[in-house]
Amino acid sequence: MSQFMAWLASGLVLLGALFSLLGAIGVWRLPDAYTRMHSASKAGALGAILVLLGVLSATSGQAWVESLLAIVVLLVTAPMAAHAISRAGHRAGVRPQVGPLGDALEREQDRINDPEQL
Repeated sequence: MSQFMAWLASGLVLLGALFSLLGAIGVWRLPDAYTRMHSASKAGALGAILVLLGVLSATSGQAWVESLLAIVVLLVTAPMAAHAISRAGHRAGVRPQVGPLGDALEREQDRINDPEQL
């Protein structure tokens, strides 16, 4: 392995670890379940992808199939899982802390449930 690839692999793994740490700090510090989940799903997935790219660089491309498959799985499943969990939480009654725009999902559900507006 060349010196450049070793530095690249180390940098990618450290950057991935930093993003994963930022995601963990977000889970710890953010105010409600929805923002925490957003932090965990986005930063965690990006951190894992960067670590996988670091592994790909460290193996000089020998594990490219495994790395590519893992990256595709992360890119497909992380957003869908976060969406499904947040929707289930909202239906179970866990309400987000909302700003001036309010809760769009609740407004849409109220509109659907009100027969006069349909």
